[in-house]
Amino acid sequence: MTTSFSSDLAPMQSVQMTSSVKIDKSQRYDRGIRIWGAEGQADLESATICLLNASATGAEALKNLVLGGISSFTIVDDKEVTEADLGSNFMLYPSSVGRLRSQTATEARKELNELVEGSFVEDNARNIIENNPEFFKSFSVVIATQLREQDAVVLDAICRANDIPVVYARSYGLVGSVRN
Repeated sequence: MTTSFSSDLAPMQSVQMTSSVKIDKSQRYDRGIRIWGAEGQADLESATICLLNASATGAEALKNLVLGGISSFTIVDDKEVTEADLGSNFMLYPSSVGRLRSQTATEARKELNELVEGSFVEDNARNIIENNPEFFKSFSVVIATQLREQDAVVLDAICRANDIPVVYARSYGLVGSVRN
């Protein structure tokens, strides 16, 4: 039995999945459409996100964007999952310890929404900022977490020159800051 849903807020859109499961986007993203409208949801669905450092803060922000229906994301992080990461990131498991943090975070996020493409880069954020600024041109938004101030200043110049919004987040336990 097939059920369809139509809304005055947005035209009905469906995606045919390879497993022959039909997904109705207007039903899946109904809450988002009601909050920011069909145009806002369309903007979200076309967003390509770069996350620098898969810290607990960055991973949580990315989780919410994936659930909202972004187009794709790339996580840049060269650290391995530690025992300490398990206490601050609920999407990591004891079996993740010793594995690449960017890879395990990517796998966990892709499980949340099969319509979202995800990839990871095993590299240090500072290295990409300093040696490969062209890397950021393919993203519509960059989220940078736990960056040193010097790296944030250089990243800001790169992204401003390319009209790419950047969101900086830093957290220390229950205290944190976010700026753009």
